[in-house]
Amino acid sequence: MSDDQLNDHLFKQYVADKISRRRFMGTLAAAGASATVINGLTAQRAQAATPKKGGRLVVGIESAQAQDSLDPTKYYSTSNLQMGYSVHENLVNRDANLQPQPWLATSWEANADASSWVFNLREGVTFHDGSDFGAEDVIYSMTRHFREGTESAGKAYMSQINDIEKLGSHQVRFNLKAPNADFPMILSDTRVHVTKRDLEDFTGTPPGTGPFKVVEFTPGSRYVFARNENYWGSDGPYVDELEFVGIADNTARINALIAGDINVLLQLDQKATRLIDNSGIGYVVNAPSGAFINLAMMMDREPTNNADFRTAMKYAVDREGIRDNILKGLGSVGNDHPIAPIDPYYNSDIPQRTYDPDKARHFIKKAGLENTPIDIYGSDVAGTGALASAQHLQQSAKAGGINLNVINPPSDSFWSSVWIKKPIVTSGWDPRPVPDLIFSIAFSNQSGWNETLWDHEHFEKILVEARSVTDFDKRKEMYGEMQQILHDDGGHITLGFRNFVDAARNEVQGITPHSAGPLGFYQMQRTAWIDN
Repeated sequence: MSDDQLNDHLFKQYVADKISRRRFMGTLAAAGASATVINGLTAQRAQAATPKKGGRLVVGIESAQAQDSLDPTKYYSTSNLQMGYSVHENLVNRDANLQPQPWLATSWEANADASSWVFNLREGVTFHDGSDFGAEDVIYSMTRHFREGTESAGKAYMSQINDIEKLGSHQVRFNLKAPNADFPMILSDTRVHVTKRDLEDFTGTPPGTGPFKVVEFTPGSRYVFARNENYWGSDGPYVDELEFVGIADNTARINALIAGDINVLLQLDQKATRLIDNSGIGYVVNAPSGAFINLAMMMDREPTNNADFRTAMKYAVDREGIRDNILKGLGSVGNDHPIAPIDPYYNSDIPQRTYDPDKARHFIKKAGLENTPIDIYGSDVAGTGALASAQHLQQSAKAGGINLNVINPPSDSFWSSVWIKKPIVTSGWDPRPVPDLIFSIAFSNQSGWNETLWDHEHFEKILVEARSVTDFDKRKEMYGEMQQILHDDGGHITLGFRNFVDAARNEVQGITPHSAGPLGFYQMQRTAWIDN
């Protein structure tokens, strides 16, 4: 029997539950199969096998923070989003092709110029407290993102809504301030979750419509959820209990996965992918994406309000080195705007900015800051590889006369004490399916999450005008101009676009990589199951 025939024979027996996972892996290993082959076949079983109910899933996250919240208007970190998706849901989801997928809304239709949208809502859905989901919940929870005084990061793009009308118990109309052909995708954003009408206090056990109910949610400490037995969907949930455990140190988080203290690891350090592949205990979940890690330089304070200093920093980045040595090839180089090369709206006409220490020295001299010690704050809380990228920049900048001092702040206070407070910090963002979303949340002067305090009148004008343009080529031209403006004048340095790289132990099945977000676009807790 050839190796391929043996693999196929064992795989079929494994899928049919005729041999155990341990025997399956042990037999292949004894026959000389590589860890890559074994892990690949194990991952295939996740798609072929029948899910089982039961068990407990423990997810290791980058940190547990005091500002973690189940209020969608207050989500902060990647792990906070992951927990939020356990409890709450969107009207619109995203499928594997990054197209809008019906979820709590079953269908939608626009008027002739896409300035008004009618959404039909799913019937028979209940919140965890037994109350029915309907139009009033949608109107209330969506309005929270753009009402006066809101702290929501979604305000910048949700403010395009003028008002929401109730047309029936399960039908609503969104009236926009201006046409937007991509409006359904706006409602798929990670913070636009539907919550119960009149709900303002999200402490304790707030109800949602999602696959899990809150058992305990103590910010900065303990997060435990139980399966929602009345969930409306057909693809889970399967595990009885779900827990998120904050482990700030990358090595400690990996060791916890290997030891079996956690089953799933959110945001695996790219340097550890081979370790997991060769360990025999688990597999890597790898999804190419437009997510990125970046350096945010605030435009309103020294030294980053100096255009020559910002230009010097942009030439001091060894982008290929970060891609190859930090991201381990699991990503691509950036060009100082947030649109990835894989995005159809990417402006390929902008010359790629490359590492040039001579130009860096020229501009740092013009800024009067040659060899002046300058602090930058780096943390993997902002995205795996961010700290190492900052340290890589520290070394590459030396050749250009830039003296950087990398500070790694405590992970549990990064968002509250460092981000949008220190002049130069590492940051990171998930990809958005349309440029309007990332431009609105990260660069608009209307956004509270505009991390560089970028304020450019022409940029804002194009941002609003592009929403009503339905012709792709014209829209691409407009978004391309915005990319050029940021590239030339902004305080944003794209350190690298990164794949979503997570990991799970072999007993965890049902996780499908998704280009819109880590761990199946934050929704693996619904589809994952334990194969003992």
